[in-house]
Amino acid sequence: METVLDEPTWVRRGSWIVCPAVGALLGWLVQALSGWVASLAWFPVQGPFRLLATADQPWKLLGALAVGLVLGTAFAVVWARDRLVVTVSPTRVTLERAGRRRRIDAELTAVFLDGKKLVLLGAGEHEIARESTDLDRGELAAAFLGHGHPWLDEPPPER
Repeated sequence: METVLDEPTWVRRGSWIVCPAVGALLGWLVQALSGWVASLAWFPVQGPFRLLATADQPWKLLGALAVGLVLGTAFAVVWARDRLVVTVSPTRVTLERAGRRRRIDAELTAVFLDGKKLVLLGAGEHEIARESTDLDRGELAAAFLGHGHPWLDEPPPER
């Protein structure tokens, strides 16, 4: 039996809707404000705003929405690739990110979160893995403790 820890389903699925929608909304906002921003002599990046301000509707709106949609989708892709999935069993821990899977069969002497990094220590306090994660601390602790791994609530003092 193993325990798989991942972001909630609503976050994983919702990011594919929310990120492109927010990108499109920001694209709309940029095109709506482009004339005003282009009139500000002190604003540092005038080129794209002047181009948008002189473009005709509906191309200005459609172009801004499309660029925002693409950038929002790109953000969702980066978010999905950066997600850490942790699988815990009594004899193994598997860490998966961006399609790469790392199996850890070594006996663990400590597991803890160091800030937002999941740290696995082996014999002699040798660091086996250190991975960034947004997974819930309580769920991680329950999974590791439930499978007999030594979970620490705080990082051990450095020697």
